[in-house]
Amino acid sequence: MSLMGDTMSKRILGLFRNFFRKRAVEQALDDELRSAVEVLTQEKMKNGVSRSVARREALIELGGVEQVKEQTREVRAGHFLETLWQDVRYGARMLCKSPGFTVVAVLTLALGIGANTAIFSLVDSLLLRPLPVSQPGKIAFLFSTSKNAGTNTRFSHPDFLEIQKQTSSIFTDASALLPFNMDGLSLGAKSQPMWTSYVSGNFFSLLGVKPALGRLILPAEGSVVGADPVVVISYSYWKSRFNSDPSLIGKRASVNGHPVTIIGVTPQGFHGLSNLIDTQGYIPLAMASAFKDAPSNFLSDEKDSGFTVISRLKPNVSFVQAQPVLQVVAQRLPEQGRGQRSLHAVYLGPDGFTIDRTNTGILTVVSSLFLILAATLLILACLNIANLCLARAAARRHEVAMRAALGATRGRLIRQLLTESLLLAILGCLGGIVLGIAAARSMGSISFHSVLPIVLDFRFDWRVFTYTLAAAVFTGILVGIAPALRAARGSLNEILHEGSRTSATARHRLRSTLVVAQVGSSLMLLIVAGLFVRSLEKARHADLGFDPNHVLNVTVDSHEGGYNETQAREFQETLLDRARSLPGVQSASLAASVPMATGGGSGYARLKIDGYQPPKDQENPGVAYNAISSSYFGTMHIPLLRGREIQNSDTENSQRVAVIDQTMAERYWRGRDPIGRHFSTKNDPGHPMEVIGIARNAVEDDILSADEPFFYVPLTQNYDPVVTLQLRTSSAPETIAPEVLGMVRSLDPAMPVFDVMSMNTGLETFNGLLLFSFAAAIASALGLIGLTLAIVGVYGVVSYSAGQRTHEIGIRMALGAQPSQILKMVLSQGFVIVAIGVLAGILSAAALARLVSNFLFGIAAFDPLTYISASLLLAAIALLACYLPARRAMRVDPMIALRHE
Repeated sequence: MSLMGDTMSKRILGLFRNFFRKRAVEQALDDELRSAVEVLTQEKMKNGVSRSVARREALIELGGVEQVKEQTREVRAGHFLETLWQDVRYGARMLCKSPGFTVVAVLTLALGIGANTAIFSLVDSLLLRPLPVSQPGKIAFLFSTSKNAGTNTRFSHPDFLEIQKQTSSIFTDASALLPFNMDGLSLGAKSQPMWTSYVSGNFFSLLGVKPALGRLILPAEGSVVGADPVVVISYSYWKSRFNSDPSLIGKRASVNGHPVTIIGVTPQGFHGLSNLIDTQGYIPLAMASAFKDAPSNFLSDEKDSGFTVISRLKPNVSFVQAQPVLQVVAQRLPEQGRGQRSLHAVYLGPDGFTIDRTNTGILTVVSSLFLILAATLLILACLNIANLCLARAAARRHEVAMRAALGATRGRLIRQLLTESLLLAILGCLGGIVLGIAAARSMGSISFHSVLPIVLDFRFDWRVFTYTLAAAVFTGILVGIAPALRAARGSLNEILHEGSRTSATARHRLRSTLVVAQVGSSLMLLIVAGLFVRSLEKARHADLGFDPNHVLNVTVDSHEGGYNETQAREFQETLLDRARSLPGVQSASLAASVPMATGGGSGYARLKIDGYQPPKDQENPGVAYNAISSSYFGTMHIPLLRGREIQNSDTENSQRVAVIDQTMAERYWRGRDPIGRHFSTKNDPGHPMEVIGIARNAVEDDILSADEPFFYVPLTQNYDPVVTLQLRTSSAPETIAPEVLGMVRSLDPAMPVFDVMSMNTGLETFNGLLLFSFAAAIASALGLIGLTLAIVGVYGVVSYSAGQRTHEIGIRMALGAQPSQILKMVLSQGFVIVAIGVLAGILSAAALARLVSNFLFGIAAFDPLTYISASLLLAAIALLACYLPARRAMRVDPMIALRHE
């Protein structure tokens, strides 16, 4: 091994030694050739010929001095480095000689590469970047399957202990947690919402995470109820809420009114078990009994199956190898009376607890779509630059042919021209990185109007760099290969006799083909952008079933304030009464969830409905619901079609009641009157609910599931500590917000208040209009850039063609052709290019229709209006671009044109 290393080092040193001794080596080669020529010349002169004739014959016999030099250099060690450096220097000089071309090309490529960098950084953040833990590929989470209960990602704590005990052969460790809880952290007189996970003591050691400050939860903590009142906060929460104050460690605070000690801060970039949602606090598992009002025996209760289980595979164990052991463990669990199940372990990716990664989820579809659009834009930019390079190569044919005549091989010429295009691509890559980072930061600053701490971390990591570099290399080759191959075919004789138009015609045909591809790609981007924009408009003007105008939302969490259920009910009642008496408030109500609120979604329950029998092999229907106060339907302007609405008389001790929507009435009581009928939930079968009214359908969870069944229950009968106060105002809702906040502070200065916003602003969420707006903005930006590049390409080809035909135009005009005929002749060429490109664009957009249709609302993926409008817009602008060179051509002076060549 040492001998091989020494040999390799000597070879490398030899290459660089030859490279830096170039002048001496070249001089020696020149002297040697001169000597050989002189020897041959002397031998020829012995035959009686003159010295000049003898020297000429000697040179012919040798094959040319420069050719021999080139052949000698090619077999010399270090030749590749030498010629590469020559090509780079020469390419840089040629680009500097054409600053206009270079600037346009670099900016065009920077736009294409920048768009791809920004989109890929989004994909990297959501789908590719692994969790920032030790050996993330070994982290798994468990789920179970059974015939009766289907798929379940939650376990009881006794199940977890049994699994941990019996899987030591495949797992180094396993940990249980209660993820994504809404708690309140109070420090002094200030209380702030905090999304937490209750974790077993080995959580951080299993992940291999080290603290940025203080310490993390220890393996010995979290197993005894009430024994470890500590909290670890995330780096981003520490930075945003506490201004990175290092003295925070060791301070006493409270969580939901219970005292805790802040012991540490997680490392920067660690957001928990999902890269999309930031877990802001970590609390020992057993403390959930006090902080979340869980039963004191929840760690030993076999029926309390709310725990998520994660594990770390041993270094020599794969997911496939672990499965047989898990099957054995699953067979042992029924002996403890826990039901027949199968256990499975799957990779814990950056998007969190996704069971089946072979299915195409919404994030994968979104990523695929926008990567395709960004790649299309990059190809558009490449086609544009390739057209410019073709024109430039045509102007350099004499130079290339002369170099070939002087001994340059075809491969060397192609490499030289490709080096220039790669230099352009590298410069474009640098500009694209700057633009991409700026665009990614702009996307990362989007406000989600959500109680969820959503994270969009668009870091420029090695994956983004590799993708950008690969895009640059691909761009350089795509841009330069056609011009390089075409230019390298030239010969001196061909160029000297270039009276015919054959080569010019072939070049023009290739450039026209490239422009057709540009027009088609640009139209595809425009159509997709048009579909997204129209979809956004449809969503903005959709009938939501309620009126969001003049409604203010204010969310409070009594549990975070340390209130028990009795105190919270009293506070909510007082809050509602005081709010109704505020000036400018027309109506006020409370609700456990807000329509289309991310993270504040409605409840969900499996129902047993009197008189309804679910189909065989199907479970009882699952239906979403909302807990509301009286006057909710009046505040939200949701019409009550039949029966009565929820009233103050519907108390905790009265008959359980519910108001259902039209879809629920038609689906489960088709042909019957649901008023007065009953249904119950699977979790509370002993308290059936009586249907007292039917409300009009309204969008609750998200705009795409408006036709799903839904029902409303009294908040007094379904307690929830987190409620949203909704006020319908006579003026702009934002104007009354300070007064409402003052009212809440007067009731309790420490009450956590968040998500104070108008209903219209609150609709701009993941479940609402945010994805539509986001998609429309990105697609529109890509479409406009693509349109600009296509127009530049059309203008360039038609203008170049008209310039090449100046002599022909002069002859036609001298023979009596009218300017209108010249205009028609030039425009017809552009019309054919645009027409073929439009047809190609329509077909390309149709091919993407199925992928695009997943994100459209209110319109079809083959919407005729969008296709026709985008086609006419592109055609009109493209023909206008054709008109400018055509108009210039028809004004040519025939005498000047006849002398043109």
